[in-house]
Amino acid sequence: MDIRHLNPSIPSMAKISLERSLYGLLLAGCTLFLADAAQAQHAHGGQPLNWGDGEALRNGVPVITVMGPDPVEQAAAMSTDGEFRYGVQRFHSADLVHAADWTLLPGGRRVGQVVIESPGAVMLSLQFDVWQLPAGAEVFLYNADRTFYIGSFRDSNMLPGGGMATQVVPGDRVVVEYIVPGNDAGQLHLASITHGISDIFRFGEAGYLRDINPGYQSSPCHNNVACPSAAGWQDQKRAVALFLRPDGNGCTGSLVNNTATPGRPYFYMANHCYQPNEAQWVFYFNYEAPACVGDAGPTTQTLTGGVRRASFYFDDFCLLELFDTPPASYNVYYAGWDRSGNNPQNQTVIHHPLFDVKKISFDNNPATSYADAEGINMWRNFWDSGIVEPVSSGSPLFDHNKRIIGHMTEGAQTCSNAATVFTGCAKFSFSWDGTSASTRLRDWLDPANTTTVLDGYDPNATQQVQIAARAYLEGPYNSTTTRMNTALRDLGLLPTVEPYTVLGYTHVGGGGETTTSSVLAVTGVNAIVDWVVLELRDAANPATIVATRSALLQSDGDIVAVDGTSPVSIAAPAGSYRVALRHRNHLGIITAAAVNLTASSTALDLSNGSVALQGGALATNASGARRLLVAGDCLRDGVLRYTGSGNDRDAILTRVGGSVPTGTVAGYWTEDSNLDGLVRYAGAGNDRDIVLQGIGGSVPTATRVAQLP
Repeated sequence: MDIRHLNPSIPSMAKISLERSLYGLLLAGCTLFLADAAQAQHAHGGQPLNWGDGEALRNGVPVITVMGPDPVEQAAAMSTDGEFRYGVQRFHSADLVHAADWTLLPGGRRVGQVVIESPGAVMLSLQFDVWQLPAGAEVFLYNADRTFYIGSFRDSNMLPGGGMATQVVPGDRVVVEYIVPGNDAGQLHLASITHGISDIFRFGEAGYLRDINPGYQSSPCHNNVACPSAAGWQDQKRAVALFLRPDGNGCTGSLVNNTATPGRPYFYMANHCYQPNEAQWVFYFNYEAPACVGDAGPTTQTLTGGVRRASFYFDDFCLLELFDTPPASYNVYYAGWDRSGNNPQNQTVIHHPLFDVKKISFDNNPATSYADAEGINMWRNFWDSGIVEPVSSGSPLFDHNKRIIGHMTEGAQTCSNAATVFTGCAKFSFSWDGTSASTRLRDWLDPANTTTVLDGYDPNATQQVQIAARAYLEGPYNSTTTRMNTALRDLGLLPTVEPYTVLGYTHVGGGGETTTSSVLAVTGVNAIVDWVVLELRDAANPATIVATRSALLQSDGDIVAVDGTSPVSIAAPAGSYRVALRHRNHLGIITAAAVNLTASSTALDLSNGSVALQGGALATNASGARRLLVAGDCLRDGVLRYTGSGNDRDAILTRVGGSVPTGTVAGYWTEDSNLDGLVRYAGAGNDRDIVLQGIGGSVPTATRVAQLP
C-alpha cells in the first residue's frame, strides 16, 4: 500500500492524516505474535503430474467460482489518494480435500485436483487458513493452460498460524493439485483469494494471458538495476524486495544487517505500508529485468510471511522479521546502515514503482532536512536520474557510502517535474531510539547500542583479497617516456570483455570480467594498455593455481579492476600466496616467495626489483632500472622460439597471410608483439624482431622460457 504517494491536486496534510487515522485503527486491534520456528516458505521443486507432455487439463475437474468485484465494488475498493492497487481480496471458504476430484496413482499415491476461478482476473493468489498436510504430500498450483506452475509446497510450508499464502499465478483459473502418499489427505482449507486486476508481472507479454489488459507500467524515465548507472549497486539491489499483501496492495522494502546475528532476516519498510496480515504477505526477491531495457523479470524467488518486531507511526518505520531466511539460491544481501544522522553527499533509492521490475534513482546533490506536517524527520530529495512512484514506499534510501539512511515515505514525481517535486524519506537515525523495543530499531539491529555505522552483509560472498600491483610489458614500453603506449586503446581495438577465456585460458574463480567504454575512453597515464591476468598460487606448491582474476593494465604500469580505478579483488581467503602475472603474448612472471594478502589492498610492485621474482634476471628484461615482461610469446605456450617447430616467428608470418612478408594486418591479435594494433613481419616496427630480441638477439635457435612453475 502506498498512500503516502500524493496526488498533487489533493492537500498533502489532509491525505496523510486520513492514512494515519486508518492505520491507527487497524493497528489498535493487532496483537503481535512470534514465530515459533523457522518455516520454509519457498517452493521445494518438482513438477505437477505429467507436466510438459502437452496434455490439457482433463474434463470433470470440479470448479469453485469466486466472483470478482463488480465495477462499482472495484471502484469503491480503490483508494482516492494516489494508492495503486494490483488486486482485490475476495473471501470464500472451501474445503479443498472434499471438493477435489481424486484419482489413484501407481504405488498407492492419490492426486486430487480442483479449479479455483475468479472470472476476469489477470492473476490469482490463494490464502489458506488451514494447511495441514501429511508427511510426503505435495501441492502444486498452475494455470488452466498448463503453461505456468508454482510448487511443490509441503507440510513445512505451513505458517505459524496454521495457514499458508501463495504467490500469484497468471490467469483467472488456478488448478490446485494435491498429491498425497496414501489414504490420509490431511486438511487443506481455502479462506480467500486475491483477484488480480493489473498484470504487474507482465504475464501477458510472456504469453500466459489471452485478450487481457496488460496492466499498468511505470514511467519511462526509470532506470533498471541492470543499467550501467547501477553498476556500483549490484550488492545493495539484492537487499531490496517487493511484497504483495492479500488485500491487493504492496510496497517495497529491504533486508537489513544487524550486529548480533548477521543474516537474520530483518526487513525494513514504511509503517504506512503495514497491515496486520503480514503472515500472508508474499515477498518477491530479484524481480528485475536482466538488461537495461525491459520490464519483465523472474517472479519465482518468493517467501511468505513475517512478524512485526518494531514500528512507530510518527517515524513511519516498520521492522519485520521474515518467517524464513532466504535460501542461498536467492543470493540476497543484507544492507548496511548509518544512524549518525550526518548529511549525505548524494542519495540513491532502489525500488519497485507501480509493482514494476526493480529500479534505481539518483540524487547527485546533498539532501536537506525537513519535518513533514506531522513532525516526521525527513530527508528531502530531488532526483537527477529516475523518479519514485506509488509502491516505491518503504524502499531504502542509501547514502554515498551505500548504507541505509532512511526509506521512501512521501512524494511522487513524473518524468517532467522531478527537478521541482521532491521526495521525502523518513530518517533512519530518528527511528533508532524510542520508548520501548517495539517502537525503535536499536534492540533488533544493535542490541549493545554501540554501533553507529554498519556495513552490509553478504551471506554468499566468497572472501576477497585485494592487490594494487604494478608491472610493465616490454612490447609497448617506451624508454623515453618510461610508460607504455596505448595504441590498442587509441585505435578502439581493446575488447570490453576479457580475452583470455576465448583464447583457451582456464580461469579459477574468475573469468568473463567486463569493463565499459567509459573506462577505455580514459587518456593519459591511466589510459588502458591491455588486459592481464593475476593469479594466486599455493604458497607451498606454486604450480597449483588457487584463484584468478582478469584486470586492466594502465600506461603507468598500474594494474586495476574493471572499473578502471580500484585495486584488483580476487576471490580467496586472506593468507600467503605466490602471485603470478600473465599477458596474452608476454612471458608470465611469479613472485619468488609468498606474499601475505588481506581484504585490505596490498601494494605489489613487480617492476622495480623490490619484489623478488622466480628466475631472477631470467624472468624479465631490463630497461634501466625497470623490469619488463618479455614480449613475443605469440603462441601463448610460455616459450619464445624464433626457429624450429612451434616457433613464434612463423605465427606472425601466418597472421599476415603466409606468403608476402611485407604484408600487414590490423586488429587485436596475439601476434602483435608490440601492441601497436598492426601485425608486421618485416620492415620498421615489425613484431618478428621482438621475438629474436627476446631470446638474446644473436642465436636464432635459442629459446626463452617463462619462469613459471
